[in-house]
Amino acid sequence: MSPTPDARSRRIGVLCIVGSAASFALLPVLAKVAYAHGIAPFALLALRFGIAASLLWAVTGFWAARGRVTWPSQDLVLVLTALGGVVLSGEVILYFLSLERIGVGLAEVLLFLYPVWVVVIATVLLRQPQSRLVVACSGTAVLGAALTVGGIGGGGADLTGVLLAVGASMGFAAYVVISGRLVRRAGSLLTTTLVTTGAAVTFIALAVGTGSVGPNDGPGWASIVAMAVVGTVVAFGFLSAGLARLPAADASVISTVEPAVAIVLGAALLGEDVGLLQLVGVALVLGSVAVLLRRATESEVLDPVVGHE
Repeated sequence: MSPTPDARSRRIGVLCIVGSAASFALLPVLAKVAYAHGIAPFALLALRFGIAASLLWAVTGFWAARGRVTWPSQDLVLVLTALGGVVLSGEVILYFLSLERIGVGLAEVLLFLYPVWVVVIATVLLRQPQSRLVVACSGTAVLGAALTVGGIGGGGADLTGVLLAVGASMGFAAYVVISGRLVRRAGSLLTTTLVTTGAAVTFIALAVGTGSVGPNDGPGWASIVAMAVVGTVVAFGFLSAGLARLPAADASVISTVEPAVAIVLGAALLGEDVGLLQLVGVALVLGSVAVLLRRATESEVLDPVVGHE
């Protein structure tokens, strides 16, 4: 028996979120290359989002000229731009500040608490109860993500750094829930374009205000362009497309494949060691995603967080 249209849509949504997570997982590798070539953090972010926004507007203009883009209301345009300029960029800044005080491993673990915050927001604030399966998968995936980045022991437990990373995880959870509710109204392309534009404006202002230094050689520019195309256009494009098809809670669980992909890339491209705990973490993350994917193929009926405004 062939899957129902709803099941096919959910399956496509799962693949989109996995593609998004894999694209985001490239960012640490590319960032290391960029920093090695003298690029300052705010300049990196300004160029990353600025180039990405330019590419997205070119694509949007192409489809708009062919009548394939339906422009949302002015209010929705402003909301999506502010979502990128305030919520998304705020999350990135909090995460960056946390890295100045705590180790990367601890910061990654705390960032990947966000699936739990998504479930909390959906249940408490939006009054949309989640199934026990989603709650169980959220907890298991977060544990798996923690193991893949080596546990929470590295780098020192500076309280301010911990609070900043937790704030970043809450910020990204808010972004996932809000964008998930708006993407059905604006469409994946315009949502990605406007959010990226908002973030670009914020980071360009910060880069100019702080005198951040940009790339000065070919490899530096190559890393920036790759971050803009793969780590931003592709990553956020897939994320928006996935959120248009899946409940935000499900999408947040599936996106925990990111640290699993990151350690595979680290091993393959940077020669980093992979320990037993990391392999267990990968298994837990992939197991949680497999459970949700099985539910998608069985076309279980749920009340989606993304809603139907």
